Amino acid sequence: MLQGSNSRTVWRHSVLRACVALENLGYNADALLDEFDLSLNQLFEPGLRVSTDAFNLMLAQCQVETGHDDFGILAGQSVPITNSALGIAVRASASALDGINRFKKFAPVIESGTVFTIKQHDDAHIVSIRGWNSQWNPAMQDALVSSLCLAADYLTPENCKPRYVKLIQPEPTNTATWHACLSETIEWDAQEVEIAWESKALLHPRLLADESTALLNDALMEPQLQQVLRASLHHRVESQISQHLQAGNTTPDLIASDLNMGTRTLQRLLKEDGTSFKEILKLLRQEHAKNLLDTREPIAQIASRLGYDDPGTFSKAFKAWFGLSPSDYLENKKNPTKT
Repeated sequence: MLQGSNSRTVWRHSVLRACVALENLGYNADALLDEFDLSLNQLFEPGLRVSTDAFNLMLAQCQVETGHDDFGILAGQSVPITNSALGIAVRASASALDGINRFKKFAPVIESGTVFTIKQHDDAHIVSIRGWNSQWNPAMQDALVSSLCLAADYLTPENCKPRYVKLIQPEPTNTATWHACLSETIEWDAQEVEIAWESKALLHPRLLADESTALLNDALMEPQLQQVLRASLHHRVESQISQHLQAGNTTPDLIASDLNMGTRTLQRLLKEDGTSFKEILKLLRQEHAKNLLDTREPIAQIASRLGYDDPGTFSKAFKAWFGLSPSDYLENKKNPTKT
């Protein structure tokens, strides 16, 4: 399905960027849109959203048609940042960090399942982007990272490039475009997407800052943000809990912080959606427990990764869920005919 449903979605500007990049390379964007039951006129409808899966297929097709593995990078850099209310707000920001924080806040509008986190380490600010589907084409990641770097280039003094970029994709054969548009230092096959800038560059005050313009365009973006958050909240909470479960640490406060809202607000919205943090956590623990047991990882380690203080508590929970202990589950997997 192409247009917005209860699945993950991207905003229309992402599709517009891909179309501009395609036209820049001498190809017909109208023909591409026709294949996805879209028209150029539709892309100028303010409320239009496109399913992320469809956009992923679109980018993959553009790569094949043009022969450009770097198509995602080209798409991210194809349009000035001022082609949207978010872009105008970012451009009017008091500093590059202020602009990146706007990307963080409105990330769900760009792609409904994406979450930005920003942390400072020594003399650098590090932006992590989570929520990627391992089955997506790398061009999805490239397009978002490239557009963020384009904005930061504009906002920082002397177009300061990131100190380094980490990407979860394998290293392509020709990396020239990635290095030219992102950073001289790129780590491939990383565990998480990260972009690091010198703090000094991000914090440098901007002479062209305009707070009233920034706030006005923030206000224009806010209804879109609330609409997307309500439509995608359950999936976003699931995604963030899954991320933190891998590290063995997840709480309502932590997830709410990741989603840029208060804990009470998160709990209220989940209740309105007919569920709760506790219920989502339980279902994900059940799913992860079976998957981890199938890897033959020690039960004590699995218990810790799922947030249990001791293996005994995990074993009791597992038996309550599935009617047998973890060790019995593994035995049945080895001898499926045994009763």
